[in-house]
Amino acid sequence: MEALPMNTSPVDHAQPTFIIETLGRFDVKKSGESLVRSSSGSKKIWELYKFMLTHRDRTFTPEAIMDQLWVSEEYSDPRSTLRRQMHRLRQSLREEEVHDQLKTLQFTNGYYKWNDQICFEIDIDRFESLIKQGDLFRTAAQDKALDLYMEALALYHGDYLPECFDQHWVFSVRNHYRRLYLTTVLKSVELLKSSRRHDLIIELCQKAIQIDIYEEAFHLYLMEALLKNGRQKQGLEHYEYITGFYYHEMGLKPSSDMKLMYKRLLQTHSPIGNESSLMEALEANLSLENAFYCEPDVFKSIYELERRRSQRSGAAFSIGVVNASPIDGYSASQEALRVSHLKQHLMQALRKGDTFTLWNESQFIVLLPGVDSDVMHKVLARVLSPFPKSDHINVEQIKQLS
Repeated sequence: MEALPMNTSPVDHAQPTFIIETLGRFDVKKSGESLVRSSSGSKKIWELYKFMLTHRDRTFTPEAIMDQLWVSEEYSDPRSTLRRQMHRLRQSLREEEVHDQLKTLQFTNGYYKWNDQICFEIDIDRFESLIKQGDLFRTAAQDKALDLYMEALALYHGDYLPECFDQHWVFSVRNHYRRLYLTTVLKSVELLKSSRRHDLIIELCQKAIQIDIYEEAFHLYLMEALLKNGRQKQGLEHYEYITGFYYHEMGLKPSSDMKLMYKRLLQTHSPIGNESSLMEALEANLSLENAFYCEPDVFKSIYELERRRSQRSGAAFSIGVVNASPIDGYSASQEALRVSHLKQHLMQALRKGDTFTLWNESQFIVLLPGVDSDVMHKVLARVLSPFPKSDHINVEQIKQLS
């Protein structure tokens, strides 16, 4: 592989003076030693360093730096305060005796700036350079492109300067590298799919999900790879986990892509060779302990099947709507938790042969085979009896079908 460009100094072409890490963790190393860990109790000087590092192509007056970093604090003499912080920073960087030309931060004509002549290596530059090289080979040499992408992704341990989560000056830069990471994961997955390397896709997506659990594409690719790898059960388990997480955290129901993936996971079957393999396939992952909960699309299919059976045999069945009305003052997450508790209760309190689904954010539809509307009323009254009126959980309507 060709050598990657690195920040090198016209003053010194030897090894870089500093090795800087910013993705998922922050550190500055000199001669293999962490300068950050060796200078305890110096949060402000490293905030100053991170700010100048992030904006190393700009110049700042002392007042501008103070306004950006410590706007909520008042100083009688901001210039003197900043000079003291700069002095402490140079001590931590071990630059007290270094010539001004070789100091990391310089003060010229009333402005502070990052010294573009110093020799240093920083992970974000290498990260971006590897991705750009990968893009060049993406069409003509996919294996080489993939190697470069994977090397870049290995550098990304998390967001840029994560400890500066509340600093506005870092937001746009952080989002830039996050977008680069997300798009590079997706490009890598597409290359891996073409060579059917499902194990690597699973590994890559699992790491990506640890970094950004809210990116739906990672979950879809993970479940698809699990499916292609014959790990349908794990795919279904992940679907239940992530859709539950989205609902509890943000009140979001599964997207159309998620629902389509759920159908694919349910519809995947292994070849049937004999009666034994048939029963093994049918009994796999079968749960007969509780009532059957399913997604609305599956519920519709069960309803249609029950309707056909009823028309043929004349046997009645009933459906009912259980409503969890919103409670004044409850947040979206509190309401989602209420609905989740109700779901678990219905699963345990209904009969094993009963089916139910969460139709929308606050209503469940319950299907009871072989019962009329009177029995349905009694069953749901018994099931919901543990809930006090203050919980606002009630049966909204019941319909008997035959």
